Amino acid sequence: MINFKLSSIWGFTGISIGLGAFLFNYYMVPVSLPGYSVLVSPAILTLSFFSEETYFAPKMVLFMSGQFVGYFFIGTLVQLIRKLSARKK
Repeated sequence: MINFKLSSIWGFTGISIGLGAFLFNYYMVPVSLPGYSVLVSPAILTLSFFSEETYFAPKMVLFMSGQFVGYFFIGTLVQLIRKLSARKK
């Protein structure tokens, strides 16, 4: 059985990583955060389906929900891999 509480913790960690990376990239204009596109790739994938003319608030909600869902799935995938590797031993 997959522990959804642990996956949710991964999701909220993804939100905090995404928010921190976004704020750093937003306020430190001349400096580019190394690995920004890797850290927020779930959010970038989510936002790629919407227009650039979307207002900021809905875009930020989509950004955060994409981060949560992406990192939630990563947490679930890690749990599945651990469970399958434990079964083989």
